[in-house]
Formats: sequence, C-alpha cells, structure tokens
Amino acid sequence: MSARRIFTSAGRFFHFQLQMEMGIIQSPSLLFANYFHSSTSMHVPKDAKSQRFLRSKFKDIDDALASFNHIILMRPLPSIVQFCRFLSALVGMKQYHTVISLCRTIESLGISHSVYSLSILINCFCRLHLVNFGFSILGKFIKFGLEPNTVTFTTLINGLCIDGKINGAVDFFNDMVTGGYQPNVHTYNVIVNALCKGNTAY
Repeated sequence: MSARRIFTSAGRFFHFQLQMEMGIIQSPSLLFANYFHSSTSMHVPKDAKSQRFLRSKFKDIDDALASFNHIILMRPLPSIVQFCRFLSALVGMKQYHTVISLCRTIESLGISHSVYSLSILINCFCRLHLVNFGFSILGKFIKFGLEPNTVTFTTLINGLCIDGKINGAVDFFNDMVTGGYQPNVHTYNVIVNALCKGNTAY
C-alpha cells in the first residue's frame, strides 16, 4: 500500500484542528533527522564562519546565525544535506522557531527539499506543540515526489504523544504499519512510553 493512505488518514484526522489553527498561524513554509549521507564537496573560502557552518559546530545561536548569513552569500551554495546538518544542530540547541524561520530562507534560495529537511521541519512543529502543522507537511512529500520514512512517521507519532493524543498516536502507528512501513526500536519506544504514562483505551 502506498504512502497516500497514510496521508489521507492523517488529513482526515487533523483537518478540523488545522483549519482552526490556520486562522492564527500563517501556512508554514516548507521545509530530526539523525541520518545524513556524507556531504558533497563544496568550494568555499576556508574562513572561520564557512568552516563552522560546514561542521555545524557553533559557540551559540548568534554564532550559528552569523555563519548561516555568511554562507548563503557564497557560490555555489551548500547542498541540502549540509543545510540539514546545520538545521539539525539548531534543533539540538532547541531553536525550533529559528529553524522554521530559516527554512523559509533556504526555500527562497531555490534549494530542493529532501525527506530529511521536511522531517526536520515536522519535528520542530511537533516540539512546539503544533503537530497539526507537522501533519500538513506530509502533503508536501507528494508535491515534491518524495516519500516519508520511518523517522518521519515516528516524529509525528512522538508529536502526538507530546500533545497527549495517545489514541491518535496509536491509530497513526497502526496506519503506518498497514501502509507497509516498518517501525524501528525508537518507534516502539515512543508508543510504549506513551501508553505507560497516559490513560488510554488501548
């Protein structure tokens, strides 16, 4: 079964709440991932800001933003893999609003999205208790010809658990399995922990 069943199920489940929140928060710009392929080579001057960006090691958020603003002026631009590594570092610093904002800039630069960049954005919405917007990003996977993976779905399941929507998390987990996606250890841990901590009919 294709991913479209998952998308349809998620859309039905959250359509009403999403419509309510859309009146408060503007439609999210497109844009967790711990899995990256090795970066492609990039010809940039070996100055400190560029090197910190490429290594995604920063003193603080101001240092990270300075490196970002510096690197987007370089040509060629970094690959989406390198931007994902940078965004993931900001997630590690709990700068979720910043990641969402910077994703708009990355998109405006014409950088093509990947499963990882979209998964990072989903994770940020979930961490901000905006799981409905996380689900809205699933539609972008179809638009860009991408297919989410287990990490993407586990992130959404965790977002539901963070919001205390345990029944919804279990339902979505079942849809994920029915759709042919194989849960990993982290997926099971998220579900088990949620069931142990929450009161649910399951």
